[in-house]
Amino acid sequence: KNKNKSYNSNANSLIKKISGDILYIDPPYNSRQYLPNYHLLETIAKYDNPILKGKTGIREYSKEKSNYCSKNLVLKEFEQLIKDAKFKYIIISYNNEGLIQEDILDKLTKKYADKTYKKYRYPYRRYKKDSKKVEHDLHELIYIFDKWALLIKKN
Repeated sequence: KNKNKSYNSNANSLIKKISGDILYIDPPYNSRQYLPNYHLLETIAKYDNPILKGKTGIREYSKEKSNYCSKNLVLKEFEQLIKDAKFKYIIISYNNEGLIQEDILDKLTKKYADKTYKKYRYPYRRYKKDSKKVEHDLHELIYIFDKWALLIKKN
């Protein structure tokens, strides 16, 4: 019976128009664009009839590349998203081998956190065909922090 909404929009544009209790952010963390992997879902969401290209038949996406996949743009883009977020709690999932180095992401998240701040590191298995081995140098980073009090102080 809840009224939920979904959006098909650039996250950095959308964040300026919405607010809430919890914001979960799981951005791309490497230079590979997401769109080629989700082209079928993109087509369903847009309900269009794109011209497909290549052997795998993916939609054209050269004009829709994410700044989160650019080493030169990701930090500025990510900080702007957190800065503009009008949410009480922010949860971020990122990879310790991502474009933003872990120590820099630590500083960035602490800059916008108030009172509550937690960081978790979970070992993550690197994809290798038919391998069950867990390599402990690869970790999923989970940041959870309270931004609300900081927002109230600024207003």
